[in-house]
Amino acid sequence: MSAIPLVVAALSGATAAVATVADGALLASVPTVESPDSEPPSTGGGAVIADRSLPARERAHRALAFLRVAAHGTTGGAVAVALSGAGTPSALGGIGLLGAAIASVLVTESIARALGDILHDSATRVLAPFTRATETLLWPVVQLGAALDRGLQRFMVPPRSPEDARETAAEQFRQVVEAEPSVSNVTRDLLLGVFDFGETTVSEVMVPRVDMIALDRDTPWNEVVDRVRSAHHSRVPVYVGSVDEIVGVLYAKDLLSAVIADEEPADDWTALIREAQYIPSTKRIADQLRDFKASHTHIAIVVDEYGGTEGMVTIEDILEELVGEIRDEYDDEERHIEEEDGVRYWVSGRLTLDELSDALDADFRREEVSTIGGLIFELLGRVPRAGETLDIEGFRVIVERVVRRKVARVFLERRPSDGTEDDT
Repeated sequence: MSAIPLVVAALSGATAAVATVADGALLASVPTVESPDSEPPSTGGGAVIADRSLPARERAHRALAFLRVAAHGTTGGAVAVALSGAGTPSALGGIGLLGAAIASVLVTESIARALGDILHDSATRVLAPFTRATETLLWPVVQLGAALDRGLQRFMVPPRSPEDARETAAEQFRQVVEAEPSVSNVTRDLLLGVFDFGETTVSEVMVPRVDMIALDRDTPWNEVVDRVRSAHHSRVPVYVGSVDEIVGVLYAKDLLSAVIADEEPADDWTALIREAQYIPSTKRIADQLRDFKASHTHIAIVVDEYGGTEGMVTIEDILEELVGEIRDEYDDEERHIEEEDGVRYWVSGRLTLDELSDALDADFRREEVSTIGGLIFELLGRVPRAGETLDIEGFRVIVERVVRRKVARVFLERRPSDGTEDDT
C-alpha cells in the first residue's frame, strides 16, 4: 500500500478539523453591527476577528464550510485509493471506507465543533491567520455562492408571518361583513367588534379617576349606607386618605344583612372590605376578561406607572366593547349624541373621539387624547370655560357646560362646505 494516499487523507482530515474548530468558534462569537468593506480580506498576520460584523462573519463561515466539504471529499477519495492500492476486496473496502467516513465526521465535526464552541475567543484569535487565508483562497467561490443566494431570494416569495396572515384574513372578513346586505346592523356591529376587541386596552374602556365613586375608609357607618345607596353600584372602591390609595372594594350585597337588621356590623364595616385587583392601563381587555373569569371578580383598579389610581374597569365595561352599550335605569344618558338636522349635535364631554368621528363622518382622532373633552383641553392648553368656541375639523365647537374643571357637555355645528376649515 502506498503511503501517499494515507498522508493526503491525514492532512485533509486535519484541515477539516481545524476548519471546523475555526467555524465553531466564529459562530459562537458575538457579531458587531459595523459593516465591513466588500474587498477580499487581507492576510495580515494574527488579525483578530472575534468581533466580526454579520456580513464579514457570513463570508468567513461560507469559506470555512466549503473548505470542510472539500477536505472531507479529499479524505474519502484518498482512503478509497489507499484501500484499492492494497488489493482490498470491494466489500471490505466499502466497509473500511464507511468506517473512515464515520470516524472523520465524528472527530472533525462533533468533537472539533464542540471544542470551537468552548474556546471560541481563544480559538478565534489563534486561528485568525488560517481563517483569513481560507477567505482569500476561496474568495471567488464565496462570492459565487452569495450571488446564487441573492438570485434565489429574488425569485422566491418569502413566507408570510402568522401575524400577517391573520391580519389579512381579518381584513378580508371585515370587508365581507361590511358589504353583505343580509347582515343586520346589530349583527354587523357585533362581528366587527370582535376584531377590535383583541387590541383594545383597558385605558380605552375604563372609568377615569375623576368619575370614580369611592368611599373613605374612615366614613361612619350611617354615611356608608347612604353613599352605597346613592351610588347605584354593586361594588364601590375604598381608599385611605386619597383615591390614589385604594385598599379594597366594598360589595353592596355584604351590607345587606346589617341593613336589614338596622345595626352596624359587629366588627365594623371595614371588615367587609374585599381585596382589590390592580392592573396597568396598557393591559388588553381580552386578557383582563380572562382574568375576571378566572378570579370570579367583576372589578379592577387601574394604576399608572407611578402607582397612583388612573381609573377602574368592570366586566360590564369590557363586555360593552363587544356587544355595545349596556344600559340600566341608572346610566347617564348624556353619553348619547343628540342630533338636529344632521348639522347640530350635543354630546357629552366623555364621548370618545372614535365614536364622535364615526357619528359625524369627520376625523377628530388624536394620539394624545381619547375624548372630546380631552381634545378641547389639549387645544386650549388650560381648563375650558363655558361658552368658549373653537373650530375643529369643519365644525364650530362650543363648550356648553364645565363641572369641576371637567368638560361635561359640548355643542358642535357643522359649518357649510365653503366655510372656515379647522385652524387647529
